[in-house]
Amino acid sequence: MSYYELAVERIKNIDAKQYIGVSNKRYSEFRSRGEYEVDARLIAEYYRRVGAYLQFISKEVTSIYAGMDMLIGYKMVDNEWDELLVKCPNFVEIDCMLMKLISMHYLRWCTLLDNSNNIALQFPDIYEPMIILFERGGGRISTHHHELVGGFGAFSRSIDAKRGDKKPIDISDNALKTIIEEIELAEAYLVEHKKGNLTEKYCIRCGNRLIIHYNNEFGQQWYKIKCETKDCFDNNFS
Repeated sequence: MSYYELAVERIKNIDAKQYIGVSNKRYSEFRSRGEYEVDARLIAEYYRRVGAYLQFISKEVTSIYAGMDMLIGYKMVDNEWDELLVKCPNFVEIDCMLMKLISMHYLRWCTLLDNSNNIALQFPDIYEPMIILFERGGGRISTHHHELVGGFGAFSRSIDAKRGDKKPIDISDNALKTIIEEIELAEAYLVEHKKGNLTEKYCIRCGNRLIIHYNNEFGQQWYKIKCETKDCFDNNFS
């Protein structure tokens, strides 16, 4: 199968039920903290890949709305949206314009790959983090003022070329699974700790102790759970 054909199959197989009826719900009602942590990592890796691409084409910044092909001069045809919904009818029910837009740009990029475009071939997987995000049910994202927002927090709506200087993020299935598991472990640890259970817990990644730190600033109790190992697990919980 071609890049484009494989891409269409992936988009067609996204379960629309994950996105129907969630726009009026609180983030915590349908997605866990661990899953949102994964969402943030995937978006951060997408921004890094776009940053590297911007450096390659000598462009300083782009919008989250822009397609990578558009940045090198390709135009959208008038019936592009209609064709997307014909090829991927599951998207008719999904009420997330940004998700539809990025998916369409992904398909257009795959067309360039099939045509052996020299620039596209340098960045064949640039959209992979976002497509994984949508496949996992993390597509409840939108733009508000100058930010991309969701249950994970917020990212700038503009993607700077400097993002390309950051260290690549592992987005393999195993790495994403570990992120969720360590958040769940920390959440359970904190619940038991608040009940007076002082049993120690240990980091999934390295095996060293997890330590709970307290923060009472501004009259509110906050907690930070850190691994003894430097640059390992470190997360704030309230």
